Amino acid sequence: MRILGQACLLTAFVGSGFAAFACLAGAARQHRQVRRAGAWAAGISVLGLTIAFAVLAWALIRKDFSFAYVAQYSSHLLPWYYSLSALWVGQSGSLLLWAWLLGALAVGFRWWPRSRGPVSPRPDSASRPDATACPTWTLREPAFGVLMAYLCFLTAVMIFAADPMEASLSTVRDGSGLSPLLQHPAMLIHPPVVFLGYALWTVPFALAAVAVAGGRLEGDWIQQARPWALSAWAVLGAGILLGADWAYEELGWGGYWGWDPVENGSFIPWLTGTALIHGLMAWQYGRVLKKTTIGLAVATFALCNFATFLTRSGVFSSLHAFSRSPIGWLFLILMIALAVAGVAALAWRRKRLAPERTMRSVLSREALVLLAVLALLLLAATALAGTLSTALSALIYGRAVMVGPAFYNGVLIPVGLTLLLTTALAPLLQWGRGPSVSQKKWLVGSSCAGGVAMLAAALAGVRDPIAVAVAGLAALAVAAFAGAVLLDGTRYDPVRTVRGLGQTLRAGRRQYAGFVIHLGLMSLAVGVTGSSLGKREQGFQMTEGQTVDWAGRSIRLAHATQRELPDKLAAEAVLEISRGGRWETTLVPAQHYHKLSQEWTTEVAIHSTWGGDLYTILHSGTPDGQLSLTFVENPLMRWLWMGGAIMILGTCLRLWPGGRRSRDTGGCELAEGKRRNGQTESRSTVPPPLSAIKSRNARSETRDLKI
Repeated sequence: MRILGQACLLTAFVGSGFAAFACLAGAARQHRQVRRAGAWAAGISVLGLTIAFAVLAWALIRKDFSFAYVAQYSSHLLPWYYSLSALWVGQSGSLLLWAWLLGALAVGFRWWPRSRGPVSPRPDSASRPDATACPTWTLREPAFGVLMAYLCFLTAVMIFAADPMEASLSTVRDGSGLSPLLQHPAMLIHPPVVFLGYALWTVPFALAAVAVAGGRLEGDWIQQARPWALSAWAVLGAGILLGADWAYEELGWGGYWGWDPVENGSFIPWLTGTALIHGLMAWQYGRVLKKTTIGLAVATFALCNFATFLTRSGVFSSLHAFSRSPIGWLFLILMIALAVAGVAALAWRRKRLAPERTMRSVLSREALVLLAVLALLLLAATALAGTLSTALSALIYGRAVMVGPAFYNGVLIPVGLTLLLTTALAPLLQWGRGPSVSQKKWLVGSSCAGGVAMLAAALAGVRDPIAVAVAGLAALAVAAFAGAVLLDGTRYDPVRTVRGLGQTLRAGRRQYAGFVIHLGLMSLAVGVTGSSLGKREQGFQMTEGQTVDWAGRSIRLAHATQRELPDKLAAEAVLEISRGGRWETTLVPAQHYHKLSQEWTTEVAIHSTWGGDLYTILHSGTPDGQLSLTFVENPLMRWLWMGGAIMILGTCLRLWPGGRRSRDTGGCELAEGKRRNGQTESRSTVPPPLSAIKSRNARSETRDLKI
């Protein structure tokens, strides 16, 4: 099996390298036969990776300890599903997962959705350069070559530096097993989701690189890159939230985000990716921020490689990091090369990337996008500086200096409030011009709603000015969203408002899905603010039968128990929680002793409501029966998780295909037909907002409009 896996890895390396060369050369020379050979080589490469992936997965499930990887991360006591999850826990296994995901995405990008290019004038002209080409395919073919080049890099790293098929040096009867901290349901999906996000970010980078290299900067690449960028943003964001949930439930410290270097490694490209998505919109609709958008596409992909450097270099100490390895430095070199190439490309195409018009109003959407992009980049730079501070201080001063949460919060609070303000105002603004008279009225009304919410929060006992400001901004966002929908619905059908609202939501589904994502961000901000500013924590020494009153609850230690399981010992405290004299729930925090690794882990118990979480931790016990417990109250935690779910739901609504074929897939035939008829496609710089519809005839022409 190992020999088969190694042969498949070698096949993938050779096949992806040839595919990269053939696709790039064939696209440059417009040689169909060469491109076809590259496509076949890519398919063989991905097939080889699939077999190698299956071989390692099967070895983990069957506990085949002749594999060094299996001996290091699995054991006979480990359940099969945690044995399978070990595939993405180790260094070489996670690289194999990343490469396989990238290969699968590259194949999907190349062959789906399938669009038919123009037909060659002669049946025997397959080996000739194409006389004409579909704009989609003239970008997709070389971009596919870029994807295969990166796949070749990943497989080369595995073959020469981190072989997942390496043999055990000696006969092993049982493996070392998986770290107890990683035996958690969130870890079954958190790493694959993060690596899928990294793989997805490769596609916008490839399209941007091809667009700059080929001078195809008219906007075709934007239409192809936006859905991939939005998918990557949502997937990586979901992975970050899953990691936060794992930290919240498994590490037992009462929090979910500690500004750990590896946490920051995933968070930084998510921030720049958020800026990239808005930059793409500003380019498409406002014809501005072109250099910034190209730079963000390169930077986001480069920062995904930087995150890999953080986990694999051994420079940074983290629970999530791997051991010291030269692999991380390979990714750092790649990141530096990408940064240099990106700067050179921007200098080369600076005239072509000049903005086509100036911003006409500070209350236009492109002005808000510019402000949001600057805020996101400032936050990303702060996270990057804090992450590098330890390593750089040790290098320069000879001693490591670690920055705490106060360093990050000093920037996060003002920048976060700025981002929330731009997010709240966006629905009532337009591209290319200032708000209309009706929109100005709604802006004033929404601001009043925000002021009322701030006053209500203050009267309800909220004293922290940051919490009061977040409450006001959340109300402003909800009112602005409602105002935008009502304005567009009224103008769509002034007589039958309900019918107009239905038509508005159908016609502008993609635009309003973006606003739903904004509302999800507001919910997440409410949860983060509440859990950060309102957190309470207190430790107790309790005996069986003792009751303490804390945070409006009565907490009784009913009894303590000990259980022996096949792979661990469990010491548990049974807590009965009541409020106002009525039983509320029973919580069982525990300490687990894992026999194989001979270490203790903390298993917290959480009672969650819309008001907040009661988070209970069992630390230790004494011979006389006293237990050391800590109780933590984290307000509004459900709002945080709900905000993430709303953002993912909004992304799905935005990406869901419409009734008509998208311009990406079917636009080639349409464009070709227009060229044959002597017509040219007019590309509007401003998306037709529903609020601009003046008459019933105009309304009927935009029934299936996609925004």
